[in-house]
Amino acid sequence: MTWNEGKSLAGDSPVPRPMGLVLPAIVLTTVAIAIEGWGAVSAGLGVVIALLSGLALLQVSRLLHSCRGASGRVRSGAIRAEKHYVDVLRRVVHFVEGREKHNRGHSRHVGELGEKIAHQMRLPRKICDQMHLAGELHDVGLLAVPSDVLNQRSRIGVDDFRTVKRHPQVAYEILKPLRSLKDVLEAIHHHHERMNGTGYPSGLSGSEIPLTARILAVADAYDAMTHDRPYREAMTPLEAYRELRRCCPAGYDSRCVDALAEVCHLPAIQ
Repeated sequence: MTWNEGKSLAGDSPVPRPMGLVLPAIVLTTVAIAIEGWGAVSAGLGVVIALLSGLALLQVSRLLHSCRGASGRVRSGAIRAEKHYVDVLRRVVHFVEGREKHNRGHSRHVGELGEKIAHQMRLPRKICDQMHLAGELHDVGLLAVPSDVLNQRSRIGVDDFRTVKRHPQVAYEILKPLRSLKDVLEAIHHHHERMNGTGYPSGLSGSEIPLTARILAVADAYDAMTHDRPYREAMTPLEAYRELRRCCPAGYDSRCVDALAEVCHLPAIQ
């Protein structure tokens, strides 16, 4: 029996309904036959049929109870396995970020900020929670990027940039099995897209880019700009906000940048 079949039996319980209808139908039929003249024999037969039907119904009920327990154990096991997988991935991200001292803590900051922006934009609570995890894991694909590329003290060249551009697709493939990210997986996949279509990996533009990806893009860029990098010093929060506003609407979604200003208590800039 598959998990879905177990769930169907446990949740919908379709079997007892027809059995519950068959039992009185058999009894009524037997009584009708007895009235027509079969007498004690048909009445006795009706009792036997009723007992057999009752035993069958009891057996089905026990089977369903067993299925409920089995499906519950399967669900619990799957949840535990996914939590373990997420913990492993968090460790992987910490390892990746640890290769470049300026990048330590970046994913945690992006997760916190992405969740706050999502709240500010009144996204559902479930999506906000998933945005936090999406931010924490969005750069797991950088594991496929050599450390010497990440640690360059100048802006990377064309060939190295092609390598870096693969990381959202790598992250997407790694995280695809996680049910806890299913509603925001495309945010991770497309957080480097830009509103004018010049981003990667798919060159999406405007509303083609999922809102969650636009939020993650702003959180990612803001945190990167407000921390030191090998090739530049950190901007102040206000300087980073001004840069994001300057890049609207070609690069970033203005609504997401405005929400960022609210949660970071920055003065509005038109």
